[in-house]
Amino acid sequence: MKQIAAFVVVALLSGVAFSQEKKKTGCPPPDDCVKAMKVHEGLEATFWAGEPGLINPTDMDVDERGRVWCVESMNYRGSKMRPEGDRIVIMEDTDGDGKADSYKVFYQDKAIIGPLGITVLGNKVYVAQSPRMWVFTIDASGDKPVGPPEVFFDGFSGENHDHGLHSMMFGPDGRLYFNSGNSGIEGARVKNGKGEPVIDSTGSEVGAKGTVWRGGPRGGAGHHYTNGMAFRCNVDGSGFEVLGFNFRNNYEVCSDSYGTAWQSDNDDDGNQGVRINYVMEGGNFGYVGFNKDSGWSRDMAAYPGQGKQEAHFHQRDPGVVPNLLNTGGGSPTGILTYESDLIPGLFGKLIHCDAGPNVVRIYSPIPAEAGYKCDSADLVKSSDRWFRPADVCVGPQGEIYIADWTDPGVGGHATGDKDPATISGRIYRIAPPGFKVAPSKLDLTTVQGQIDALLSPNLARRFLGYQKLAAGGADAVKGLEELWKSAKHDQHRARALWLLARSADGAKYVKEALKEKSVDLRVCALRAARLIKMDMIELAKERMSDPSPFVARELCLAMNYESTGKCMDVLVALGDKVQPQNSYEGVTNKDWNTQEKNRQDAYVPRWYLEAFGIACTNREQEVLEAWQKNGKNKDPKVAEAIAWRLNRVIPEPPPPPPKKDK
Repeated sequence: MKQIAAFVVVALLSGVAFSQEKKKTGCPPPDDCVKAMKVHEGLEATFWAGEPGLINPTDMDVDERGRVWCVESMNYRGSKMRPEGDRIVIMEDTDGDGKADSYKVFYQDKAIIGPLGITVLGNKVYVAQSPRMWVFTIDASGDKPVGPPEVFFDGFSGENHDHGLHSMMFGPDGRLYFNSGNSGIEGARVKNGKGEPVIDSTGSEVGAKGTVWRGGPRGGAGHHYTNGMAFRCNVDGSGFEVLGFNFRNNYEVCSDSYGTAWQSDNDDDGNQGVRINYVMEGGNFGYVGFNKDSGWSRDMAAYPGQGKQEAHFHQRDPGVVPNLLNTGGGSPTGILTYESDLIPGLFGKLIHCDAGPNVVRIYSPIPAEAGYKCDSADLVKSSDRWFRPADVCVGPQGEIYIADWTDPGVGGHATGDKDPATISGRIYRIAPPGFKVAPSKLDLTTVQGQIDALLSPNLARRFLGYQKLAAGGADAVKGLEELWKSAKHDQHRARALWLLARSADGAKYVKEALKEKSVDLRVCALRAARLIKMDMIELAKERMSDPSPFVARELCLAMNYESTGKCMDVLVALGDKVQPQNSYEGVTNKDWNTQEKNRQDAYVPRWYLEAFGIACTNREQEVLEAWQKNGKNKDPKVAEAIAWRLNRVIPEPPPPPPKKDK
């Protein structure tokens, strides 16, 4: 998509050339676009908003009132169609007829050029546009900013580039999740609103121009952050954490109620390597090689028989977190975790836009070893080649909104939709047939009203409930205790746990949750324990007998932040939990060139091994020697696995054959 992943094989995706198609027809009328959609069983798509009130939406959010906010981009790259600057637009269905009838410009300025993200939380509006993450304060009218935006973060690169800084999302732990594609990092040294370099939780500066890595000087290949990255921070910008790095163009990141982060990533154009990732905290995701920051095409021959899709993200190399799912060619964009009962069968699943093949998909991660497999189905698939879904969000009742950029093609750092007479942009709504707009009243004056907001499928409402409950004292704790005991969904119990962990008796609630039958809640409890700075070494020793590899994985990830002297015994014990592997030279599957669904089992045993490797970052040889001396697991295959991961020997590709004389 033009504002997303540069996809140079435009004609192959769209079947038409940009200029001719646009001049002939423009985007089809809304009713025709809806008829072209094949929608998931039991649901219907309806047109909700569009041109001329909305043009070229790159990203959107739905506020607590059900209003949809969009950032537009008419000035994307070489297309300078709006000299007065791009806009932030608020849309609302004021009469409840299922379509927006109110379009208001929240802000427009020449400084707004191709923004890629917007998030509305309370009276704040966060807008992502490299080099800055801005934050506006909404005035009393609810429709205008108090003044110009303040700088929340600065120093990203990738200005007016689809691989730059992307949108924020509110997480269940009270923190903000966001990310940047590789162009936003390559020339970056990220700074806070005061202009100070950001130091993350590992003691590292963020961006290619950073000079500090894990408390010491930034090193060469393999000893610094590189390429696209995913982040997390507190609502005031403090507590900055890097969730993962070495992506290409990860467009948006979301978190489920347990604190598990998910995102997609775009391949180099035309190589059928778009992927979905479980963002294992602290992981290297393999876009460039570990030894030399080398590209995948150079390294492909290092493993005979390796396919493009594996090579693309260095999936055979030790130290690379496995991909969750390969989805082929495309231009991946917005993503969310759907946690609502409105649409049967979707609770807890991922909803994700892919603009290239004109589709919005449903992904169903399935636990496998210490990670996941993933099933896929279409939520909306359109035969209309102008349907380019840019983002997806959830309203107060659980209805799903899709922002459609509309264009005859995607990428190439260009746009085909550039005739001022017909330029377009759309929002569609997905809901059960006969859905009526009737959001519950938002009451933040009572604990029950705050809990109702916390349980909302809409993140803006959830944020308001969270903030009130976090400051609510004993009455709030009592209400959260009841929610923890009686909630229908474990995801709702998890939301209560995050807040209970922040209370005066937080450690007590965490320890209770660590005894839960649900492994998701036990994992959530370990994450909450880290959040409130409990003694993770003591907890690791107490939980070492937990049978779940998910729990062992989280203990590994926690040890990444502990000093070697304190946690070596724990690391040795966690090494004993590595499972035997079949082969590490070819990973585990000889049939690398079969379909991805058959390949996927090859990566399953590596989830825990990679988590263990993350725990050993920058101390691999010390841990290997200690485990070889004191480890209790004497399986030779386990020893082979641990040595393969910690020695991290990566073969060099053979030199290219000499050119023949003409």
